Amino acid sequence: MQKGALSNVQKKIGRLSQHTIAKILVTTNPSLLNTTQCMGSIQPLLLIVRDHDSSDFQKFEALLSITNLASFNLSTKQHIVAENGIPILSYAMFNNHEMIRQSATEVLSNLIPHPKMIEHLRNYEKLKIWVAFSSDFEDNFKCARAALGCLAMATQDQQIADALLRLENTVSMIKAVLESGNLELMHRILVITINMIEHGGDCKDVVASTGTLAFCEAYVNMYQNGQKMEELEFSDEDLKFLGKTIDLAKEIVLAYGK
Repeated sequence: MQKGALSNVQKKIGRLSQHTIAKILVTTNPSLLNTTQCMGSIQPLLLIVRDHDSSDFQKFEALLSITNLASFNLSTKQHIVAENGIPILSYAMFNNHEMIRQSATEVLSNLIPHPKMIEHLRNYEKLKIWVAFSSDFEDNFKCARAALGCLAMATQDQQIADALLRLENTVSMIKAVLESGNLELMHRILVITINMIEHGGDCKDVVASTGTLAFCEAYVNMYQNGQKMEELEFSDEDLKFLGKTIDLAKEIVLAYGK
């Protein structure tokens, strides 16, 4: 063993210590932590995610904890980014374990609107991954939901919207999600389309080519009077998203009527 190198036992002890932090922070409200505790937890958590020898469970709990911290405030987002978090978490999106992929996607989504995360998504090749994840809702629903949520926030940026319209699979992704029948996913894709419409020009034209306007017109006509809602017996959760999606659909119809 080289001088200064850690033994396997020492590495295992370090890994267990890092995992202990993760287990605590999964359910801890970050507002209960002082600044040193909050910021000091981020590096060891990222080390677990990056460590090839950590277990899937250790990675998963570390990612849940980082998600918790990332959603707290801009300072925690900044610290995650400063600790090389974006490339570490982006790599975790390709893990073989579905829950790790999902959690990594959720953490990165929570880094919006940090400028470095916006810069990351402006990259055409990186954005392509997020569109692919968004399309995969039948096999990986939670991961697709997180990816769509990220794009719903990120497409307010003109450069990201411009990059999105150049992707070959954007149109098919929008169509597929609209036709999925899942109100939660539809809510996210309608926000994305509204962001695109508001940018105008080619972005608005691409949305028109997806058939979104015709879909929204039919959707509003079908559900706005409330009769169909009663017939289909939606759950309270579905009704919440139904109301939101109807309002968004109306907004899209009005945007093209101007």
